[in-house]
Amino acid sequence: MKRKTYRTPHEIAVKGFEALVEKLGPGGALQFIHQYETGKGDYTKERCTILKGVTLKKLRAELLPKK
Repeated sequence: MKRKTYRTPHEIAVKGFEALVEKLGPGGALQFIHQYETGKGDYTKERCTILKGVTLKKLRAELLPKK
């Protein structure tokens, strides 16, 4: 009889994700994981707070090279 070995939650997560990638491929594994991650908070409210005052004009000024 084979002895059971203890694995940490991290080790189990790594092995599980490796199994998903092997069977589903990287994209399929991510799709599978996303089905079970519900997230937290209010994305819309947080997005409004984070992007408050951001305009297309300001973004262009930051991203495009100065002439």
